[in-house]
Amino acid sequence: MTAEDDEWGMRTTREGVPYGTLHPSECQQQFSLAFTHAIVAAARCTISNLVSDVETVDYTVRQSARHLKYTSSTVDVQMKCTRQQDVLKNDGVHWKLSKDHYDKLRETATYNRKILVVLVVPQEHRDWLVSDESGMLLRKAAYWVNLEGSGPIAGGSKTVVLPRQNHFNVEQLLGILRRVGDGGRP
Repeated sequence: MTAEDDEWGMRTTREGVPYGTLHPSECQQQFSLAFTHAIVAAARCTISNLVSDVETVDYTVRQSARHLKYTSSTVDVQMKCTRQQDVLKNDGVHWKLSKDHYDKLRETATYNRKILVVLVVPQEHRDWLVSDESGMLLRKAAYWVNLEGSGPIAGGSKTVVLPRQNHFNVEQLLGILRRVGDGGRP
């Protein structure tokens, strides 16, 4: 069998070494967490994984820094990861949220600010990461949006757009935390 086999078949590297059997959705979840950990560490901040996702929050990012209003800032993150390349359009990532998830992310009466982050990875999982003596490269890109205060929906779901300029990286994360620390929205 080759690396081109379906998700449930025996998958191997280009050299014929077998991969593990972790379900593709679990691989995406673990990779998105590693991706975020790398960004948070490079921003010199901390991340807390939550045991259960009852508030539509996967983890919390915290920064200790002198801001205009607070000496620390916190943002809750709902993280998604996809191999579907068709979600990335010219204006951003088009992501479908259930009404429940949408309503929780648009809520204004919460202590911590919330953002939705969607990581778009290459279709083939072996292309997600390149590692050699020169360094490690995590592929592809993540985008974020703050839905706080967005209007209600009547249907069972809503497609939201995470703008392309909202590239979830070190600089954008620090900007989010600064705005929250200054008393504003992400």
